[in-house]
Amino acid sequence: MRVYADTSFLVKLLSAEAESEAASALYRKLALPPLFFLPLHALEVRNAILQRAFHLRRSLSSGERQHITRERDVALARLQRYVSRRVLVEVNVDMDVPISRATELSLAHAERIGARAIDLLHVACALVLETELFLTTDERQARLAKAEKLKVVSLA
Repeated sequence: MRVYADTSFLVKLLSAEAESEAASALYRKLALPPLFFLPLHALEVRNAILQRAFHLRRSLSSGERQHITRERDVALARLQRYVSRRVLVEVNVDMDVPISRATELSLAHAERIGARAIDLLHVACALVLETELFLTTDERQARLAKAEKLKVVSLA
C-alpha cells in the first residue's frame, strides 16, 4: 500500500507528545505500512523535534528541563532507526511537479478550506506519488486531501 503521512503524523510517531499514543495505535492498526519520506519530511520532522525542545526549554523551570534533551535525542534516534529499517522510505520527487500541483490546489481550495502553502504541498506530493492512503493529524490537510479524493485517516 502506498501511504503518505504528513509531518504532523510523523512527529506524533516519533516524539512523546499529545496524541503520540493514538498515532502509534493507528499506525499499528494499519499493519505498519512503509511511509513515504521526502526531503521535505526530513527537514520538517527534524526541525519540529528541535523546535519542540526549544519551546519546552522556554516554558519549563530549570528543574523540569532535565528530560528535554533526552526526549529530543530519543526522537531523533527513532527517526534514524525508522529510516534505516525502511519504515520511512526515502523518495525523491522533482519538486517542480508538486509545487505546480500545489498551485492548482491553492486556486481550487485555499480560500474555502484555509489551506496553508505547506498543506497544499504535502497533499500535492501525496497526489504525485499516487498515494492510496493519507495520514494526518491536521484538520485542514485532512479536508484538503479529501477534497482531492484521497482516502484519509486523521486524528484531527
